[in-house]
Amino acid sequence: MNKTSIFFGRLPVLLVLICLVLLVGIRGWAQPQIENQPIPAGKDDSQVSQVKEKITKDWHIEFSEDFSDVEIGQEPESLFILDGDYTVQKGEKDRKSLKLPGTPMGDFGLLFGPREKEKNLELNFSFFASNKGRRMPSIAASIGGIRGYCLRLSPAAKKIVLSMDETILQESMFSWKGDQWWKIRFQALTGSLIQSTRLRFKLWPEKEKEPADWYLSEVYDVEYIGGKCALWGFPYSSMPILFDDLEIRSN
Repeated sequence: MNKTSIFFGRLPVLLVLICLVLLVGIRGWAQPQIENQPIPAGKDDSQVSQVKEKITKDWHIEFSEDFSDVEIGQEPESLFILDGDYTVQKGEKDRKSLKLPGTPMGDFGLLFGPREKEKNLELNFSFFASNKGRRMPSIAASIGGIRGYCLRLSPAAKKIVLSMDETILQESMFSWKGDQWWKIRFQALTGSLIQSTRLRFKLWPEKEKEPADWYLSEVYDVEYIGGKCALWGFPYSSMPILFDDLEIRSN
């Protein structure tokens, strides 16, 4: 048998192998694209729920704290307080939350959760703050430790600042209203390139439905990092800041 006959005899096997390689490659590329897509606008509630379920089905809870089992006036053992007199208090409708006093003025932070480094991470939490005249508070959250991806709400400047290790990545305009609970959902996802990360977040009043669209969803030329999560309170208005429903998810 000559070489030409051998080659054509093996051709069907080669075609099958090539097809398998292509299918695996396409599936591997498509999956992160689906997970990293924002939920489209213009869908009814049932469609939005289906899309959310598809996007979030592989997320796992790594940390959760709602302070319901912590005694009033105590510092939760599940948190590592960096600075500040954080204690659990009871508010309206007997809701327990973590309270940062309005004085002294400064920046007060805490760390919590596992040190995850090779997973996409999502940080969820609620907060309550008030202004006093023209003086307004500020809060911040980060994924990847105190020098990680940081999301800071600055009501006085009407801005949300996204940064990493004090380097500003993006600023967005946002008008905040106090004396109500707000919810924040913040994600850091591995990008398609080695040194790229998709950061996205949304925030909304707790009394309202979660918005379908992300307030911001962008890929940045920064290497993906993991680690613990952090929160900060800046009581510039001399009014207490409350935090609740802390949750970290990963996939």
